[in-house]
Amino acid sequence: MADDIEEKIDDTLLKNNINENDDVENYKTEEEYRNEFLERRAEISKKTYNKGSIEIEDIYAQEYINQCELAVSGDVVAQDLLSYWFKHGNPAIEENIDLSMQWLFLAGSNGNSHSITKLALFLNYAYDEIIDSDYFNDLSNVLYISQNNYQSVFGKVICFYIVDDLNIDALNLAKTKLFKLEYNQLSMQRFTQALNRVMPHVHEFFRELVKTNK
Repeated sequence: MADDIEEKIDDTLLKNNINENDDVENYKTEEEYRNEFLERRAEISKKTYNKGSIEIEDIYAQEYINQCELAVSGDVVAQDLLSYWFKHGNPAIEENIDLSMQWLFLAGSNGNSHSITKLALFLNYAYDEIIDSDYFNDLSNVLYISQNNYQSVFGKVICFYIVDDLNIDALNLAKTKLFKLEYNQLSMQRFTQALNRVMPHVHEFFRELVKTNK
């Protein structure tokens, strides 16, 4: 699985990091991902206008199924929306911090820069480690790192490894029995531990990327 992760990163990382010579046909900015997220929320909300509470709950229950189907098919906006719903709850879903974080890491690993931005506080010290590393200057030249893109570039790689480490899978998440789980340190601890476990692999990957692109 780790080899598959590294191959996938190697195939997509340079393509998704934009500069004047890149193929930008399929690239989306953080703002574009955010707008799609907001538009989808608005579309679903419109369906509840002038509806009673039972009808609203039924609408959100069906939309949960719809978004799960999209998320399993690889729709990163659906993955981000599911993370949002599990963080805040909705008329059909109780909050669940564990599922929220898993969907968020999955969206981030698939390149949703809006999701990665939401993880900024959690990933901040990992970013600092990379920036303070002995390979950072060379990496910046290889990936055209700037103040505007470093979170999306580094965050995607870190999310890849966390998804692999925790065996996060969209289909399994969609099949998970729903239950309420409020934010708590114990639940967050497993994600922090995963981040600590994967950082040596992240550094190793970036060093190898620099080495092979010199």
